[in-house]
Order: sequence, then structure tokens, then C-alpha cells
Amino acid sequence: MSDNLKTLIKKRSSIKSKLTIFNNYLMLIKSSPELSELQRLDLMERFRKFENLYNEFDDLQNTIELLSEDAESTFTEREDFDRQYFNLVALTRSLLGASSNGTGSEAGFKDADSGAHISNSRNFIRLPKIDLPHFDGTYQCWLEFRDTFTSLIHNNTTINDINKFHYLRASLQGNAALIIKNIDFKGDRYNIAWDLLCERYNNNRILVNNHIQALFDVESITNESSVSIRNLVDTINKNVRALTTLNQPTQYWDTLLIYIMSKKLDLKTSRDWEEHRNKTLKDDPTLAQFCSFLNKKADWLESVESNINLSQNNIIVALNNNHSNKFVPDKTTQIPKKSNNNFNKCPLCSQAHALYKCDSFRSLSIESRIQKANDYNVCLNCLRLGHSAKQCKLSHCKYCKIKHNTLLHLNSNDFKTVNSLLSSLHLATSNVALPANCLQLATSAHVLLSTALVNVIGASGKKYTARLLLDNGSTANFVTQTFFEKLGQIQMV
Repeated sequence: MSDNLKTLIKKRSSIKSKLTIFNNYLMLIKSSPELSELQRLDLMERFRKFENLYNEFDDLQNTIELLSEDAESTFTEREDFDRQYFNLVALTRSLLGASSNGTGSEAGFKDADSGAHISNSRNFIRLPKIDLPHFDGTYQCWLEFRDTFTSLIHNNTTINDINKFHYLRASLQGNAALIIKNIDFKGDRYNIAWDLLCERYNNNRILVNNHIQALFDVESITNESSVSIRNLVDTINKNVRALTTLNQPTQYWDTLLIYIMSKKLDLKTSRDWEEHRNKTLKDDPTLAQFCSFLNKKADWLESVESNINLSQNNIIVALNNNHSNKFVPDKTTQIPKKSNNNFNKCPLCSQAHALYKCDSFRSLSIESRIQKANDYNVCLNCLRLGHSAKQCKLSHCKYCKIKHNTLLHLNSNDFKTVNSLLSSLHLATSNVALPANCLQLATSAHVLLSTALVNVIGASGKKYTARLLLDNGSTANFVTQTFFEKLGQIQMV
């Protein structure tokens, strides 16, 4: 930061301190039941000097903004000063008006601290702050940004051009911000910046192409899911509305869009749509009817998925409560319920974090992590309690794209080890009713080998537990160097 800029910031702080002094004075005057003539004259003289404060701040702030590279912080400073200044102006005028009319100093004024309007005749609700829209140069987001910014800022006659320029610079990001980066930050340059931005992105041909491309690029649904179906409907509605705004004849595109989108559906949903279309709709379906069907299907799936998750949660709770005994739920079994607070605790260290965030868990070997994950009945894809990997909505391993957690990833050469580990876990829980595929880690294309737990006595006579991989086709026996050094001479028992 340059010395000149530091000096200007100090001057700005001095002006803001005058704002605080005047505010304290008004709070003292406001506490009086009625203003005396001397108090009223004193307030009028102070107020005349106070009104000049805004022009001083505005000139100083404009210079700071030209020198500063942080537009967001300078905009915040101006916004805070404006709010406090105009609140104090409104309060002062209400006090002077009430005094001259003899109605008392409490008759309708704005509180300088809270901004709440106090009135004997009406109450005002303080509305939540509206955040500015942001635009990074993505064509599909331009129309929404343009219309919102125009409504809130561009067409607002109560905002001067320099402040509009502040709002515009704070709203733009990425490539869009580069377009107006070299324009001088002055009030008379705001319209130039806005016109330049509109000239760049108000290209109907490119906008139409982008929204049509978005419809063709919708990801196909592989398995029926409420989330995937809702995403498909939202994409259709968003882009069709944008194309309508761009004066495209979308009212004639229903047949084409239905054909394209029905090809994106999973086999089950596609079959249900054809059945619904043949039995219920006499004429050619409209896009609205197609979307209505998908919304109803998503509602039904969401209800079913919720019931499945609830059922699996109850089974997991029952297994956690009966881990020392074999437990087979039947029609007469009452599954005990457990507080949902346990789902927020790490099953390994009982701290308030998920298993995948646990340092103790991360320090284990990959094989040990897999065994722990199965011991605690967590989802092998997200390492959380409450559902299985089949119902998990989160993404897959970032290394191999298979549906398991990245912390459980093994290299392709180690798949036999992990599959044998899972095989033994299947055998150990064969008498326990578990959700389908809850132990799935690798795909069915890999061969599962059996394992066995044995006690190995080292040279010192101490017993160590080891897991054997049973491979009938093997022609050699192996042991890790670390385990061999730990045992010295070994003998099987």
C-alpha cells in the first residue's frame, strides 16, 4: 500500500469519527422528553455543518477507490458510511420537525443504530438484504444476471452512476470482470462499462446455441433416482425459458424435446413413461405433461428411497446394539431404536467427526481401513452410517471411478487381497441380515478368495494374529518382511 493511500485512509477515519460524534450527540438529544428552544437552535447549527460531511467523504472515497485494487472492501466502506449518514440525517430532520410542530421528539423517526422506523401509527418490517447477482462470463447465466442487475441497480434512479459502477465491479468475476477492468473508475464511465458488457454478451445467436447445447448435453440417467430425474426437469425448464426469452418458437418444440429427453431416461422410467403415454394420453403429449409425469415419478421415488434408508438405519442400529450376538430380524422382532446423535460420532474414536475425517482411521493401512469400515457397518462409498453404498448419492473413488471411498482404494495388483478380505467378512456375517450390496467394494468381475485368521507364535513366545490368503492355485508361500522380522522364527498353531 502506498504512503499516499495510507494518508487518505487516515483522513477517511477522521471523517468517520465525526459521524460517530454527531450520532452520540443525537442520542443525547433524543433522550429529552421535549426539545427546548436552545437545544433546537444548537441542533440546527450542528446539522448545517454535518451536511457538508458527505461531500468531504465522497471526494476522499473516490480518490481512495481509484488508488485501491480491492474494489470489494472500498465498496463496503462507502455502503456503511451511506447507511449511517442518511439514518442520522433522517433522525435529525424528524427531531427538528417534531420540535417545531410541538408533537414531541418521539413522533416518528429512524433510529440511527438499528434503522428501525418507530411510529405511533404504523409498523415497518425490516426486509432481508438482497445479495447482488454474480456473473463470471458463462453465457447460460447471462440472461438471469442481466435482468436481475437491471432491476436492482441499473434502472434504480436513486443510485448515482459511481455507486452503480461499484455494484457492477463487485458483481463481475472471471472473464466478465476483465472486460471492464481497464475502464477508468469514474461516474461518467459507468454507462460505457455497462454497454460494453451488454455488447459482449447480448449475442442472441451464441446465447441460443449455448442453451440448445445444454439440452443436448444433459447427462443420461443410468439408474432411476429422484435426484437425477429432478435435475433433468430443472435443466429442461431453465433452458426452455431462456430460449423463449430469446424469442425462439419453443411452443412448437414439444415433440422434439420429449423425444430427446426420453432417450436420457433410465430403462425403468422410460418404460413407465411409454405406459403412461399409451394409457392416459389420447393426443400427442406436451412438454408440460412430460415434465409433470417426471415430477410425479421423482416424488414417488423420493418417498421410496426415504423408506429404504429408514429401514436400513433400523437394521444397522440393531446390529450395533447386538454386535456380540448373531441377530436375525424376523416379522416378530422389534428392532431397537438408537439416537441419531450416534450417526454424528466417529465409530472409531467416538469424537464429533465423520469416520473419513478421523486421523486414527487415516493412519491405518488400506486393508485395515476396509476391515474397520465393514466392522462399523458404514457406507463404503462415503464412510457414513445410515445407508449402503448402493443407495449412496455421493461421487465415486477419484482414482478408479468405482463406487467406493478414495481412502479404501487399492492398486489393481492388490484387488485379490481386498476381495479376499471382503469374502471373509461376508462369511463372518453370513448369519446376519444385512442390506444388499452393503459390503460391495470392487466389481463382480474380480475373483473372491477365502481368508482365515490364525495365531502365529514368534520367537519370544508371544502370539500374533495374522490373516492367511487361501489360494489353491498358488505354488509358493509368502509373508511380509515386517511381519517376519516381528516374529523371528515362526511356527503355526
